Amino acid sequence: MMRGAGAMTMRSKSLQIPIAELILQRDDMLLIDCLHDCGAEYVEVGAKVAAHHPLVDEQRGMPAWVGIEMMAQAVSVFSGLELRAQGLPPRIGLLLGARLYEARVPFFRVEARLKVRAVLSLRDTQGLGVFECTIRERDELLARGQVKGFVPQDIDEFLRSGAYG
Repeated sequence: MMRGAGAMTMRSKSLQIPIAELILQRDDMLLIDCLHDCGAEYVEVGAKVAAHHPLVDEQRGMPAWVGIEMMAQAVSVFSGLELRAQGLPPRIGLLLGARLYEARVPFFRVEARLKVRAVLSLRDTQGLGVFECTIRERDELLARGQVKGFVPQDIDEFLRSGAYG
């Protein structure tokens, strides 16, 4: 497996790109809202736990298990930035799994501003990547885990081929 293939450039311009131009999730499925930082092997995005979101209990907050999807969306932003640097639009990515997910809280509090960081650990040339991820509120670590994802060159061809199972 390779590390750091397809390094990102022009970091300062990347930080001003709207999230919706980098990933395909929309409406209530879009859990992250801004790009804080990025580099050749990492990305850091922001997420606000909004009281009106369907996954949020107004008294307790957002269940911490939703953090896995936030991590997956951070990885999607990483992929979206690399594709954009090549002049390509974002592609559908598949979350293959999460390992060692540990939440230190049962819920992310309502109105919390979270920082989700994904650091590339391993990658192959076929589109498979492994990322070490964290979720923090200010300096407090709330959750961490490892996310594995796959971005096929052509999702329709991949699904038709039956290569997934």
